[in-house]
Amino acid sequence: MKNIDINKFNKAMDQLVKSYADDKKVTEFERKVGASVCRATELAMSDLKLNSNQPKFRVVSAPTGGSKTSSSIALLSLLANENKEFSGAYICKTIEECDENYRTLKKLVDNDQLAVFNSLHKTNASPLLMLEKKRELGLEIEDHFDPKDLNNSRLIILTHKRWMKEEEYQTDLGVRKYKGIHRDLLVVDEEPDLFSIYPCQPHEVGELADLLSGSLNLQNDEMKNKVLIHRFTKTLRKIQERMEKITDGAIREATYIPVDLVEEDEYEDVFKLTNKHIRMCLDKMSLNNKTSLNDRLNNILSFIQASAEGMGFHTRQGTSGFYAYKGSMSAESGTLVLDGSADLNGIYGLCKGMELVDVPTVDYRNVKLTHVTPPEEFRNKMRLNHILRNAWSARPYMEWLQKYVSSVTPENAEILVVAKKDLLNYGLHKDQSDTYDSPFEADWNNRHVHFCNYGRGKGSNKWKNCKYVFLLGDWHLKTSLVIARIGSLKSSPASGLNLNNLGAARSKDPLVNIIRESHLLTTFKQMSARISLREIDDSGIASPAHVYSIDGDLSLLLSSKDKMFPNSPEVKIIGKDQVLESATATQKLANLLVTSCSAYITNEELKETCGLNPNMITKALNSKLVKAIAKTKGWKRKKSLEVLGSGRELVLVNETLSNQEGTSISF
Repeated sequence: MKNIDINKFNKAMDQLVKSYADDKKVTEFERKVGASVCRATELAMSDLKLNSNQPKFRVVSAPTGGSKTSSSIALLSLLANENKEFSGAYICKTIEECDENYRTLKKLVDNDQLAVFNSLHKTNASPLLMLEKKRELGLEIEDHFDPKDLNNSRLIILTHKRWMKEEEYQTDLGVRKYKGIHRDLLVVDEEPDLFSIYPCQPHEVGELADLLSGSLNLQNDEMKNKVLIHRFTKTLRKIQERMEKITDGAIREATYIPVDLVEEDEYEDVFKLTNKHIRMCLDKMSLNNKTSLNDRLNNILSFIQASAEGMGFHTRQGTSGFYAYKGSMSAESGTLVLDGSADLNGIYGLCKGMELVDVPTVDYRNVKLTHVTPPEEFRNKMRLNHILRNAWSARPYMEWLQKYVSSVTPENAEILVVAKKDLLNYGLHKDQSDTYDSPFEADWNNRHVHFCNYGRGKGSNKWKNCKYVFLLGDWHLKTSLVIARIGSLKSSPASGLNLNNLGAARSKDPLVNIIRESHLLTTFKQMSARISLREIDDSGIASPAHVYSIDGDLSLLLSSKDKMFPNSPEVKIIGKDQVLESATATQKLANLLVTSCSAYITNEELKETCGLNPNMITKALNSKLVKAIAKTKGWKRKKSLEVLGSGRELVLVNETLSNQEGTSISF
């Protein structure tokens, strides 16, 4: 294909921003990001034409706020208006983003060739669901489309869910093809879900069996596939019994065990049944408009089919249950991926065909980072068996949080609080007399506080006016999901994985660490970037903002700060000055390195303050937390003779203080 005319693209961007309500202009930094998007598009479309046998995802990892989305929408409009044969798809994470991008693109292209499709934009959308989303997200859905409109529209906007479903079911759902021919370009906004993982419980298998059995009673003798469905229903009952037996006997087993749920004589029937059969049964029972039920039943079918291939295991951890998985998602030619945190995601490097395109970098000199250790009664307690147990357990924490937020922010401040959904579900963040109608907004001592749960809001700019964000704890990936991802990456049956080694609390498996840390880092960066730091000037400098990590992983924040927020100031650490008697020697050393204003610390002081004997110091310094703090604060071991002029022992020296006389450490 010929190169994209950058001047025409810039005009398309200017036309797009004119459609916005605010008086926005395209910055020079956004122009640079746009050039990267154009280059990635040229490569993706060239892959489809010339190298379709070597599929690749062309990944644009430009930072949040660089207008990757706007650039892509402008580019789609340019390509569609310039070439009446061009066809493309824009694939969003959420319905909210679908609607927003549809409204934008609608102003730029011929509407007869544009369609958007999801559970709210389909012709028979549930009025109850539409009302719920209007109340929750403020969505006013105006246009509705039939699934057939996707196949006949040159430009379409839809969710990741339908895109992935088309691949999994190997069925043309109008995503990848326009009138039977592969679309010229697919734009995937935000990280694609590279893994197909299916959690399941015994009663859910029973639910599928009940539905199939119930539909049989409504069929006539001429019904196609009636015998198959009858046989499969009997197989489902047997699988449910096996799962219940495994669950009942799990107390005597290891925490994670591979499971064999499908017998050899059942294998063929398990794969003959498809999602089409499920849809047919739902139609007969007048349940075809229940999208969530259809998705849940298909998840159960996928779980059984993956288990039949040996890709399943049972866990006693947490809420015990079964997990199955399939191989990781393959790259596709002609596909552009927009992911602002791809550079932090080590999983991309483990998957074939992931090619990152060069992008401009951001200077975060104006972004402050503060790590806060809460009072002892709340430390490391953001769990279901502690703070999240019930509203009574959560109330003291929310009272402390409100006081703390009010103490470090000015009146009339716009603030975002990111928390686990379970915490927000208690509704303790809002008083009954609160003046805000939205369940996600509250007045905290004359401060306008917005709330968002982890897993929601990625890619959204609705909180861009907030100057402060408080991230409560970390959003850890369940261990069972980590194991399933590893099985998916390796395309290995569960019996071929050392399940209990992978699931150990302190597993040293490199894949476990990559998957866990990638999830934590990308989540932290994505949720931090919901606020004003996403506003970037012509020179690539982010706007002032303050990010608070409340009881998050301090060592990971310190060691990854420069990767997440290049050129940002040193992390300020609050609350480490209260060292408990019950703290370990390593924890006490970490506290000491943070709070000490001395130029050096002797072995005698380490013994007195931390309880560390000389033979214990090296091991303590090499611990994950202490190592990160020592590196950040500038602590190194040197010979006492060099530092003090006498002695043969090693002492800890703060090189930051030694090299900058009169300068104190910020903590």
